[in-house]
Amino acid sequence: MAFTEKLNRAAFTAGGLAQAGHLAEAECRSLLLQAAAHARPHQARRNALIIETGLRAGSARPIHPKERT
Repeated sequence: MAFTEKLNRAAFTAGGLAQAGHLAEAECRSLLLQAAAHARPHQARRNALIIETGLRAGSARPIHPKERT
C-alpha cells in the first residue's frame, strides 16, 4: 500500500472517530500533518490536501468502537 493511501485511510479513520467524539479533530489533523511531514517533507500541500479530504470523508461516517470483553 502506497503512502498516500495509508495517509488517506488514517485521516478517514481519525475523522470518523473525531466526529463520534472519541478524538479531537484538531489534534488528529496536527498529528497526521506531523507524521506526513516527517515521511514526505517536501510535499506539505499535497499532504494537507490528503488529510483534509480524508478527515472530511471520515466525519461523514462516525465510528463508534464497541467495547471488548
